[in-house]
Amino acid sequence: MWSRYMASTQAAAAGVRNKLYTVLHAVNLRPRMDPPLSERHFGNISRVAITRPSTADIAADGGYKIVSHVRDAIRQVNVKYVKKLMVGEGHMSFMRERGDQILKGEMVSFSFTSLCRFPIYEADFGWGKPVWAGSASLTFKNLVVFLDTKAGDGIEAWVNLRSEDMAKFEKDRELLAYVTNHSILNVNSMVF
Repeated sequence: MWSRYMASTQAAAAGVRNKLYTVLHAVNLRPRMDPPLSERHFGNISRVAITRPSTADIAADGGYKIVSHVRDAIRQVNVKYVKKLMVGEGHMSFMRERGDQILKGEMVSFSFTSLCRFPIYEADFGWGKPVWAGSASLTFKNLVVFLDTKAGDGIEAWVNLRSEDMAKFEKDRELLAYVTNHSILNVNSMVF
């Protein structure tokens, strides 16, 4: 995803060499607390793991090095880190600083989160289990949300980009080599 995003936005960023590009992945803090919170606790409790990949990372091995960087960043969000987070103002000042960089155009972030292995298709509020689940709205740009397919045999990627970037992204031949579109076909054949 990252390498195809970069390919889609390179022309737009060609004149801007001093921008900082970051990859963010949401991390569930429940198991990283001491004592760990139960998975049955309701609400969001997360933090982002951040890495700053270079274009050399993509060129070297097709982007696999980025995965290693993201995994390392996730490992750093551990019990010790969460304790530090809970006692200080560090998190808020960090968020303000990053927000300012994004607003000034100094930083471009590309965020990932995963809802894989969440029992979304097991939810039944009285009218049956869902035929298809997704997000009504993705409020952040440059965001990818991964979701298991209902059959459990694949992963959906919900991607939200600026419209001009999306126009290039969804036509990218390397990306399309990995894409199938079963969910929409199944939903359109359903009668509601």
